[in-house]
Amino acid sequence: MRKTAQSRKPQKKKARRAAAEDGKSPAPVSVEEMREMEGHAARLERLSQLLLNTAQQAFYVYDHQRRKFLLGHEQISGLYGYKAGEIEGQKDGWFGIVHPDDRELVRESSRQMLADRSNDVRELRMRIRRKQGGYEWIQVHQRVFERDEAGTAVLEVGMVRVITPMVETEAAAKDSRAVWRGLFENNTCGVVVFDCSMRVTDANPMLCRLLKYDRKTLLRLDILDLVATGSRAEVEKLLRCMGGGQQVPASFETRLETRNGTQIDVLAGATCRRDDAGVCRECMMIFTDVSARKAAEAVLKRELEMNRVLIENTPIAIGLLDSEGHIQRLNRAAEDLLGIKSSDAQGMLVWELPMMPAEEVPVSRKRFEGLVRGEETPGRLLTLYAKGGQVRHVIAEASVVRTNHQIEHIVVTGIDVTERKRLESEVIRVAEQEHVRIGADLHDGVGQTLAGVASLTEALVQTLHGEARKDTERILELLKTAQEEVRRLSHGLAPSAVKNRDLAGGLRLIAETVRLNFRRECECLLDDSIQISDKEAETHLFRIAQEAVNNALRHGGARKIRLGLRRHDKNTCLLEIVDDGSGFSTRKADVESLSSGIGLRVMEYRANLLGGQLKIHAQPGRGVRVTCYFPAALLKEGGLTIS
Repeated sequence: MRKTAQSRKPQKKKARRAAAEDGKSPAPVSVEEMREMEGHAARLERLSQLLLNTAQQAFYVYDHQRRKFLLGHEQISGLYGYKAGEIEGQKDGWFGIVHPDDRELVRESSRQMLADRSNDVRELRMRIRRKQGGYEWIQVHQRVFERDEAGTAVLEVGMVRVITPMVETEAAAKDSRAVWRGLFENNTCGVVVFDCSMRVTDANPMLCRLLKYDRKTLLRLDILDLVATGSRAEVEKLLRCMGGGQQVPASFETRLETRNGTQIDVLAGATCRRDDAGVCRECMMIFTDVSARKAAEAVLKRELEMNRVLIENTPIAIGLLDSEGHIQRLNRAAEDLLGIKSSDAQGMLVWELPMMPAEEVPVSRKRFEGLVRGEETPGRLLTLYAKGGQVRHVIAEASVVRTNHQIEHIVVTGIDVTERKRLESEVIRVAEQEHVRIGADLHDGVGQTLAGVASLTEALVQTLHGEARKDTERILELLKTAQEEVRRLSHGLAPSAVKNRDLAGGLRLIAETVRLNFRRECECLLDDSIQISDKEAETHLFRIAQEAVNNALRHGGARKIRLGLRRHDKNTCLLEIVDDGSGFSTRKADVESLSSGIGLRVMEYRANLLGGQLKIHAQPGRGVRVTCYFPAALLKEGGLTIS
């Protein structure tokens, strides 16, 4: 019964439609049909409201004959921030808010849709100016909904959707792809892309050049085919760990093999792209050629090993300090010299070493501070006390190693000259003994012979007359002059005045000799309280003064000489010889030329043997100042009052 009733409904509709076409009055509508039409109309109303009120999109119906929206006017205007009718009131209407670059496209699309007899859906993208400023990207789907008897479009329906975020995303993705492609193609490192089966899917030009393959050949290989045989197991393990989601190193070193079999050291980095489920879909590896670096590292390693062997086996003591003077490392020679292990000395200040004499600490600190400031600090002789009380004489020098104007290390070198100083001292002692012997021989031999000849000549004078007597008297005068010269030479070679008096007395004797024998002015400014405890040291100081005075007379032509002996500071005394002679240039070449003479070298040796320092200041035409600084430790106890 229900089926029969339902089958009658379409028949009734067809009958009413046929009657309408024939111009006859349609059959009356039943209540049931009325309810059905009302339900259908309600569904259409809900659908139209859904289309009209969906955010960021609008449904419209446009009447081309009446040139007005029949549906969706308010919604489509609101997409761009306008109210219904505002756009039509502007110049050029709707075309006025279309981006200038898109207007021709919109006109052409509209012209084709109206001219074409097809009712197919057309899609169009364009930019629409917002009321608040700027442009909104939209996507329009439109079609002709109704045409008149002539086929002219009457009604147009369409859906407008705002797609600005999507367009921006697409642009960003496009830029990202362009950047990625640029980085991939122009990368200075070799880049390879491969799938989860390790088959190569892409390779950049640099990798092709690096491995000497063409790209087509590379795409037929597996990633492990590029790795040298000895490195494949390790690389395969790393890649499988990465594919399984395990942590792997950000980079690692391995070796690749080129097409001709040459192996290349590379630094490799690997990453993978995973899907939403975390499954690895694609992998990429970047290879940086480090062959040159590895070769340089090998050379550097050999040089470092060679330097280590040289430093550890050199007889020169070497120590590394930081910018504050803390010891960082000592070589073997330094350990032997100082009697302390490098590990035990680390962190100690160099002037706090137990073998450093107390009087040397302030001097060393001052020199170190000057070195850090960039001042020139020439090498100097140090006296150290090793374990067991042994005295070691060391010539120490220091240099600064800077990186970017910052102090990285201070290198201190020391040459143990204890044995050399002992030999020098022995040479000086033997020479002094020879001086004494020669002086004694002159005094007791030649001097006595001259005295005997003079006595005989004096007796002979008494027996002669006339010219013979005068000639003999002249000979007698020459004999007495020779006798005086021999006496002076013997006293100079064997300074009995120093032994019988003291240093001050010996210096006065030098001054007296200058005044009497050379007729030159010689002044003494001496502190008689300075008493030297060691006779050998006293002799060295006397000889330094004697040599300086002789140089002033013979080479400088000095008319005035001053001898000084005084206290310099708490730990130092000085012997000073100043003359007004011709002087000399202090240029390095001139000083080296003068230093090559035996006299100056012996003076320096003597000063070094005392643990002192010899300084020479001179200017052409303005004389010379010779200063010998020597430690106050050489003085007799109570011989010098120290304030």
